[in-house]
This record gives sequence, C-alpha cells and structure tokens, in this order.
Amino acid sequence: MVNTALARLLKTAELSNAGLARSIVGAGAREGIHLGTNATAVARMLQGCQPRWPVPRLVASVLATRLGYAVEVNDCGFTENVDAADTFDGMRCFPTVDGTIGVVSELSGRDIGRRNFLMGSAFAAAAFAEPALLALTVPPAAVAAQTGGPRVGASDVQMVLETIRHFGAQHRRYGGAGIHAQVAHFVHEQAERARRAAYTELVGRDLFAALAQATHLASLTAVDSGRHALAQRYNTQALNLALHAGDRLYAANGLSEMSRNTTDIANASPIETERVRNGQHAAALAKSALEVAGTTTPALTSYLHAIEARAFAVLGDRQSTQRAVDDAQRAFERTGGEEPAWFGFYGEADLMADVGQCLRDIGRPRQGLALLERSVQALPAARVTAKAKTKVHIAAAYLELREYDQAAAVAEQAVTDVGCLASQRSRDRVQALQQRVRRHDSRNLSEMDDRLTEFLGEPTGM
Repeated sequence: MVNTALARLLKTAELSNAGLARSIVGAGAREGIHLGTNATAVARMLQGCQPRWPVPRLVASVLATRLGYAVEVNDCGFTENVDAADTFDGMRCFPTVDGTIGVVSELSGRDIGRRNFLMGSAFAAAAFAEPALLALTVPPAAVAAQTGGPRVGASDVQMVLETIRHFGAQHRRYGGAGIHAQVAHFVHEQAERARRAAYTELVGRDLFAALAQATHLASLTAVDSGRHALAQRYNTQALNLALHAGDRLYAANGLSEMSRNTTDIANASPIETERVRNGQHAAALAKSALEVAGTTTPALTSYLHAIEARAFAVLGDRQSTQRAVDDAQRAFERTGGEEPAWFGFYGEADLMADVGQCLRDIGRPRQGLALLERSVQALPAARVTAKAKTKVHIAAAYLELREYDQAAAVAEQAVTDVGCLASQRSRDRVQALQQRVRRHDSRNLSEMDDRLTEFLGEPTGM
C-alpha cells in the first residue's frame, strides 16, 4: 500500500528522497546510530515498506524540524516502535537502598549489553516530576551498615572517586560520547560490588555518594551521545543514590542538571509550544534544586541560581531571570564556606557565561556579549567543551545585536571546535543557534544558515 501520508509530508517540506535520506543519516549519526539509508530506501518507504526502528522516529524528527511543527511517527504512515526496542523503565524511585542499587545495576547492565537499549524512547521533561517531588517530600531510607560480603573501606571509596575524576577530565576535554561505554561499565561494576559488599554505616554513605557521582557522569556522557532518554534514567537514579547517602547538596546538583538538560532541549526545539513547555519544566526543576539544597555554600548557591536564571530566560520572563541572576552574583561574591569536593567544575568564568546568556536573552545582548567574551578568555585551556559552547553563545549574542558578519565569523570558529568533540550536547547548541538564525529571517543570514545545516548533517567527532 502506497504511503500517501509520507508523500504528502515530503511535498510540504519540499524534500526529495535523497534529501530525506541524507537528513535521516545525519540525525542518526548525531545520536551515535550509523545508518545506510539512501534514496532507494526512501522510495521503498513511499511504496509502503516499514523501515526498521529507529528510522521511523528519525523520519518524524527530521520532518518536524523542517516543517516547524510536531510530527509523530504515525503521521508519517509508520507503526510506532515496531523493532520492540528494550524499553526497561529505569525511572522508578525505590524507597530502599537495595531497590535503588538494583535499578542502577540493571540500567547500566542493559546499557552495555544491548545496542538498541532505549533507542526508541524520547526525552520527556515531565518524567522528572516524580523524582523531584519525592526528593522534596519523601526522603528515601538512609544507607545502613552491611555485613556478610567482601569488606569495602575508605581507601576503596577514594579509588572510585579518583576514577570518576579521571573520566570527568576526559569528558570536559574531549566530550563524553567516546567514554560513555567505559563509564557505563564502571557504574555497573561498582553497583554490583555495592550489592555484595560489607561496610560500616559511614563508609556505606560515602560509597553510595561516590556511586551517585559515577551514575551522574553516566548521565552526562549519555547526553553527549545524543541518548537523552537514557540520560534521564541515569540522572534519576543518581538523585536517588545521593538522597540515600544523605548528600542533599549532590541531590540538588542532580536536579540542577535535570533543569540544565531540559533548558538545552528547549532552546534547540524548532516548535514554540514544545520550547515553552520544556522551559516551564526546567524552571520547576531549578526551584526544586534550591529547595533540596537548603542553606549551602557560596559557589554552589550561585550555580543553582544561575541554572534557575537560564530556565526563566527560555520563557522570556525578564523579571524572574534578573532576580535569579542577581541572586547568583550576590552568592558568588560571598566569602567563606568550603565547597563540596566534587564542585570544582564551576568557577567565575562559568558564572560569567551563564549570566551572559541570560542577559543576552532578556534584551541586554551587549552586556551579555561582554561577559561571554570575558568568559571564553578566562576558561582554562583544558576546558575545551566549555570554550566551544561559549563561542556558540557569543555568536548568538552577535545575532541579537544584528551584527551578522561577526555572528557568522564566530559561528565558524564554534562549529570547527564543536566538530572535534564527541558531544551531541554541543551540536544541540549549534542547532539552537540555527533556530535563532531562522527566527531573524534575514537574507544576510542565508549563508550562515547553510553552513550550520551542512555542519549538523556531518557525523560527530566520536
């Protein structure tokens, strides 16, 4: 049976068979999926053949981006999730330590053992609502001493933390997609070890706090691999582990990462209603992070308010954005208070970048640009991903100032840098830049738009 629904969408989108094929291959590559789709395969789809998953989902995504409105798999004449991809939930919040560690072990085990694990699942910001609510209202059971297995001591926990720091440095230098498999293996091994181990209550809390950090890193590397649904599961379980360990500051960090990821997805969305909905979820998650943290240290407080400001900026809420920016800057100026050992990733240059983005987006692009340019100069050389990200934001600031030649020049630098990274998150920020270009609707930007389209269709540096 001829697929008239797909034919109609292709005609509306002004896409040829070859054009759709190239876009599918590019979209798959950005998720770490290598496809051989060509014009002949698209012709077979139009004749009524059902492609293997995740091609139907990618077709819908490509057409939605091209058309500027939501397109579902069924709208393309395909059946939803025909490949029976593994859809293990992984979002469940267990009140017990054993239950949570069991989910982490199964989640990481399925991740490393099944190529298509959660490939058919999409990111859904609303899925963060339950873990955020439970973090605020029903703290899970604390870690207790455990006997009967191989003894784990303080030195063992320290080795776990040192391994996490090593992976974290690679993530910041090269992007996380290239190390995701290694991190997933590490999380699985440590989760299995924790299930069988004997430890005192104090060591147990430290062990589970360290495992929370490892699971959080698995979330970050999954995002860099373009696997947002998988990242959501890791992030949720990292939050649960931190709460079991009694580490409310790291739990707040997990909630702030949920907000930050949701903000990034909102900014990259070509569909206004989707952008606003995700922005609302991002703001709620940022508020939850501040509530869970309570009274905390200056730099961490600053970071949490900066994440809040970025979420409000997506929504165009100037008053709330400015209030959160002021709170972030005041907190950073305070002296005293030892910061958590895991919080070394955020400094003054990072705060300048966050505030710069916010000012750019609430009608103060010249001030935002000044902070962003100071940030990219101040960031250490090893912070390669942060520097590339900041250049993308600088190009966006020049756009808002209508200094289009400068915007194009900085964008060219940014895509060169991003192209060397194994980071889909960085490419998503380039996609967000392209959405800004298209909202300006200027003929002066056609070459820049074409260059970004060319870049986004290329395979990643993974």
